[in-house]
Amino acid sequence: MNRGSGRISGDPGAGITVSPYRILSIAALLGMVCVVLSTWVALHQPWLGLDLSVDEKHEGIFVESVQARSPSILILTPGDSILSIRSISGLPFLFEAADLVEDPDVFPTFHGYNSFLDRQGILAGILREQVVELSLADGRKVRLQPADGRPWSSMPLKFWLINAMGVMIFMIGAAVWSVRRHNVAVRMFFFSGVGLLITATSLAIIVSREIALDPVLLGMLRELYHTGNSIFAIFGLGLLFHHPGVLNSFPFTRVVAVLVSFFELNEHFQWMDLPVHTTLVQPVIYFMIAASVGALQWQRWKGRPVERAALKWFMISFLGFIGFGIFSYFVPAVLMGRTMLPIAVWLGSITLTFVGLAMGILRYRLFDIDRWWLGFWLWFLAGFSVLAVDAALALTIVSNPSVALVIALILVGWLYFPARQWVWSRLYRRQENRLERHLPALLAGLVGAGSVKDKIWIRALKEVFLPLSDRSLEDQIEAPRLENHGEIMLVPTLDGTGKIELHFADRGSRLFSPRDVKLAKTLYDVARNTEDRLTVYNRGVEEERERIMRDLHDEVGGRLLSLVHLSKTPRAMLLARNALKALRDIIYSINPVEEVSIEEALAAWRYEYIQRCEDAGVVLHWDNGTRNALQLLTSRQLVNLSRVLFEASTNAFVHALPNNIWVSWDGDDRKLVGIVRNDGRIPQQGSFIFGKGIRNMERRMGELGGLCSWEALPAEGVFEVRLTIPVGDEQRGKANA
Repeated sequence: MNRGSGRISGDPGAGITVSPYRILSIAALLGMVCVVLSTWVALHQPWLGLDLSVDEKHEGIFVESVQARSPSILILTPGDSILSIRSISGLPFLFEAADLVEDPDVFPTFHGYNSFLDRQGILAGILREQVVELSLADGRKVRLQPADGRPWSSMPLKFWLINAMGVMIFMIGAAVWSVRRHNVAVRMFFFSGVGLLITATSLAIIVSREIALDPVLLGMLRELYHTGNSIFAIFGLGLLFHHPGVLNSFPFTRVVAVLVSFFELNEHFQWMDLPVHTTLVQPVIYFMIAASVGALQWQRWKGRPVERAALKWFMISFLGFIGFGIFSYFVPAVLMGRTMLPIAVWLGSITLTFVGLAMGILRYRLFDIDRWWLGFWLWFLAGFSVLAVDAALALTIVSNPSVALVIALILVGWLYFPARQWVWSRLYRRQENRLERHLPALLAGLVGAGSVKDKIWIRALKEVFLPLSDRSLEDQIEAPRLENHGEIMLVPTLDGTGKIELHFADRGSRLFSPRDVKLAKTLYDVARNTEDRLTVYNRGVEEERERIMRDLHDEVGGRLLSLVHLSKTPRAMLLARNALKALRDIIYSINPVEEVSIEEALAAWRYEYIQRCEDAGVVLHWDNGTRNALQLLTSRQLVNLSRVLFEASTNAFVHALPNNIWVSWDGDDRKLVGIVRNDGRIPQQGSFIFGKGIRNMERRMGELGGLCSWEALPAEGVFEVRLTIPVGDEQRGKANA
């Protein structure tokens, strides 16, 4: 498939010009919109905060649990049996077991369904009152104020499960249709998924109701539910008739549509009750038709082992799972008048049908779709997992999340990620250009990587190949190679002690190829050669540094020491001593091994400040409040900070003529903060003159990744210089680089 043009090879005349990923993005958005609408309707219903059930041991309806922060908390307890409900001015309404039926279709006649609908209308009207009174089996009468809506946390698991299954079924159908839009069987597969999305999002509201729904709303939801089932029946049976090939020229799908339309119209206008069961007998009839069509298809492909292998998987997935749902849910309801399993089992069997067909697409190439289609599902599951995890965290951390949070998650999960995928597909369309794109960044990273070169290497691999996932392993390999037919590519680490396992290239849209192995080997060879050359270069730099330090110490240092001893005046001796000290500082700063604790540095700086202040006739106030005295400073940090401190005191002596200087220290394991204050002549705010000394202070602090700031405080009569530098292992590594 050429993702750039959106056209699929091997499908001549298809004329597909829209990217399948774009179609999947739109489909995912539509699915989420349906879920949001379903959730909105379900949340805007009166709520008592009770989990209710019926059984033969209790009268009325039984309270299984009372939800936190509900209107019933501290009023009702688990184990209470509610016999009736009434408004303050109305008569008691006695509960019946039929009031809590999960699926209204269990009533075999229109009369039974209409009676149920009437009772739902009465209950819904009572629940809309401001105060209701419940009569309990133990003789108590309690009053509650129903909430106008229910919180997220009150929605049962089956609500989310049914919606999730509907979206998954719809996405499977959309994914297949997005790449074979001109195939009749594929179109039917897609529209059957559309019908089940309608079924799931409407059914979820019905089965998750607490007690009752408004009869108008309930009737509309039931019609939507049946409409979705009818769409699935028409196109599902049509799919069986058309795959693997059309059985004959008989207008089968149209005949099925007429039959299904009759059932739909009969339910809407209630013309007549059908034998055995007006509603639930229909799926049994549809299954018998499907089994007959499947048998005809099986007979037609006799002697064609490849086609029969695909048909076998298709029939097992389609008739097997749906047959399980038919005989586990609908048949008991028809024969016994009640269901044995939750309705989610029925929808779950259909979900397994679609998942089975998806697996068959990968195994037997159903609908003639190549194996690359696996990338669609890795993409979809990645987006769905992000949405699910974020929603779970929101529900865990925030007790009552707003609808805005859900909308934000949907936008991020189903708009941002597909949009980003589309951008990446445009920017990184040609793999042969990746080497020249990422090689400079890789080399630049290795030059300054220090001890994190393997992290730079893994990041480069991820940027080049865009794997769906990766992990580091300890086993050693000599060169990149493929495993599992290209699903995995193994690449050695730069130090040769382990390997990196990359799964599915281009964010799961394709397998790794031998060309990827060649590109990875090229990158690996370049990185290793660069590392070897850097090792040789750094060794030469270290040797040259040692030679320079030795020459400075032996030659220049010796001569300056001689000047100190030969100086005949105090000023000449002071200049010689200062020059000798500056030389020692330079030698110390270019030695990356030398480190000193903050405690030792503060002691040295305090001694130097005492000498300077005594010579200038200034009183020194020194306050050491730092909490990181045992942290180490590199030679570069020590020298630069020393120069900045002494420049601050020199500026004070020259420009302010102070009587006092205050030096205070603070910090933690991540930073060291020093403040130098002086009194005397304080410049007005905004009239600072930035001379060479100030610029040098800024530059030296910037080299350490720190900040140098100053401020005049006329109210306090002081001028303040603040110095902040980061400290710690990572910062020492940067300072030595």
